Amino acid sequence: MFESMRVYIERNGRPFNYLSSVRSLNRKREEALTKEEAQTKEEKEQCKKKACEEVQLQKDHLCKLADGRLDSIAAHMHELRGARDRLNMRQFLMKAIIPVLTEGMIDVWRVTPTDPVDYLAEYVFKKSNETRK
Repeated sequence: MFESMRVYIERNGRPFNYLSSVRSLNRKREEALTKEEAQTKEEKEQCKKKACEEVQLQKDHLCKLADGRLDSIAAHMHELRGARDRLNMRQFLMKAIIPVLTEGMIDVWRVTPTDPVDYLAEYVFKKSNETRK
């Protein structure tokens, strides 16, 4: 048996029945830690990138809402300008036209002409000429 062991040792070298050396264990552990650290950094960067994208999406959404609100405000302002013009027109009609028409309608009722529309038109025409002078 000793002879066969001697032949084996001479052919293959001494048998190795012990753990790896401390140096190789430290090197493997250091490689694992470096790899883990790189993965952690990459995960943090991905999280930051995802958070930035979410913030940008929220900003874009808020900008779209703000643009929509500005469009609504512009449309509302346009409607208000139109209403103001209509109000001015209504005031004009109440001030200049309605009193003349009312007087003409009363005159049509008093005279009872055969063609009341023509009579009212002539009455308004006469009144407009009187106010110009």
